[in-house]
Amino acid sequence: MTLGFFDGVHLGHLSLLERLSEISRETGLPSLALTFDARPSERSVMLLTTLEERLDLLSAAGLSEILVQSFTKKFASMDPVSFLRTVVKDKLRAKVVLAGYDCCFGKDRAGSIETLKAHSQELGYFCEEEKPFLLDGRIVSSTLCRELMKKGELVKLQECLGRPWSLRSRVKEGMGIGRELGFPTANLSLEGLLTPPAGVYRARYDLGLKSGRALLYLGSRPTFQGKEKVAEAFLLDFSGDLYGRELRITPEELIGLEKRYDSPEELSAAIKNFVRMIREGN
Repeated sequence: MTLGFFDGVHLGHLSLLERLSEISRETGLPSLALTFDARPSERSVMLLTTLEERLDLLSAAGLSEILVQSFTKKFASMDPVSFLRTVVKDKLRAKVVLAGYDCCFGKDRAGSIETLKAHSQELGYFCEEEKPFLLDGRIVSSTLCRELMKKGELVKLQECLGRPWSLRSRVKEGMGIGRELGFPTANLSLEGLLTPPAGVYRARYDLGLKSGRALLYLGSRPTFQGKEKVAEAFLLDFSGDLYGRELRITPEELIGLEKRYDSPEELSAAIKNFVRMIREGN
C-alpha cells in the first residue's frame, strides 16, 4: 500500500505508483492507495485537481483499490503511531508500505518516512522509501506544479504532470453575458481549483464524442464589475445545449491579458478578434 494526497497526480506520484504495481506483481498482494477527501493541512491552498479527477487519475495508474479517508477532526487528531496501528495495521493489514521520502501523516503532520520505518517491525510490515523524482534537476512535487501554474508556465507544467492540465466540470448556468455578446459560453465550476493567471487562452475542448478548438476566459469580468474569478469557454463550431453536461477544457496558450473594456460592444469586438486568432492559428 501507499498513502498520500496526490494532488495533481504528477510524474513523482506516477513513479511511486509504478513501483507499487511492481511490488504487487512480485508479492501477489493487491496495490492499494489511501488518500484523503481534504488536504490534511492548509486547507485553503488551491488545488490542481478535484477529488473526482484525482481518483480517475489514480485509477488510470492501474491500482487494485483506492480508499478515500474523510479528513474529520477526529481523524486529524490521531497521532502518527496511532494512525499506523489503527489504519495501516488493523484496518488495512498492510504487509508492505511504500511511501515517498517526504510523506507526512498523523496529527500536525508529525509522522514521516522515518516513523514508518521505526515501527515497521513492531506492526508487521516492510517499509520501502521512494526517492525524489527529478526532472531537469528539479524535484517534481505538487508544490512545484502549483508554482508553475501560478506563473502560467503551461509547457513546464505539462512536463511535470506527464499530461496537459485541464479543467473538467459540469456546465452550470451563468449570467448569459456571452450570449448577449454573440458568443455563448459554457460556465465551468472552479471548485477551489488553482488555475493559470487571468486572461484569454487558446484551448481545446472535449465533450465526450466531440472535441475541438475553444476560447477559454479566466478572470473576474472587470468590464461588468465582477469580483469572483470565473471560467468561461466559447466552443468554436459547436451549437447545442451544454447545461449539465461534463466538459473538459485544456488551455494551451495565453493570447490575451485580462482587461476592462469601455463597453460591451468593445468587448464583443475583442472576442471576435480572439476567435479569429484561434481559427488562423496565430
